[in-house]
Amino acid sequence: MSYSQGQEYVLFNVQEEEKPQEELVLVYGHILDANSNQPIQGYINYERMPRANNVGHISNQNDGRYKLHMLDNRKYTIEIAAKGYITIYDVLDIEDVDEDGQIKRDYLLTKSADGNILRMDNLLFEIGQADILESSYDELDGLAQMLHTNPKMKIQLEGHTDYRGNPDRNMQLSEDRVLAVRDYLVQKDIRKGRIKYKAFGGSQPITTENTEEARLKNRRVEVRILSK
Repeated sequence: MSYSQGQEYVLFNVQEEEKPQEELVLVYGHILDANSNQPIQGYINYERMPRANNVGHISNQNDGRYKLHMLDNRKYTIEIAAKGYITIYDVLDIEDVDEDGQIKRDYLLTKSADGNILRMDNLLFEIGQADILESSYDELDGLAQMLHTNPKMKIQLEGHTDYRGNPDRNMQLSEDRVLAVRDYLVQKDIRKGRIKYKAFGGSQPITTENTEEARLKNRRVEVRILSK
């Protein structure tokens, strides 16, 4: 099946208990290269959770822009793909609208070469602990979906903390956190043998700026693609 550039194809399967006049929410943004931040021409597939009874497809513009129209007060799984890049998955809650009743979301794709790293920007833990916050589940579910879609893919989870504090404590914390992520993925039926892990503590900070925002960037788990 072929799709015209920039045109959205939507199939609505409205259930009897639903109101056909439900409002549509505009979801828009860009698909970009994660390293260069340059626009990518790709496509987005989406389907409504928990049953895929409202699905759609959009191929974006040459400048990376895309626009989607989704039913208000619904949650969708999103597949974002482009040739030569690793497909990523997201979960969109259409309740999370801005003041204009819209949702802006940019997607950064990583080239599909072994050794590339995916940042888990929405993966958060309790402060000083390895307990994964519930708000992180959608992003982890997207990672699990990517692994299910690519059954030969192997990854390495890499844990980092802020460089301040006790180095031994930081190393242990970063290891505990990547193990927590691995355990979550195993619970989603991903074989443990496909997931390696490595802890770095605070030895590889992204930034040494003395701000809370900078420290937050340093406290992270990254996913390295070992093989496809």
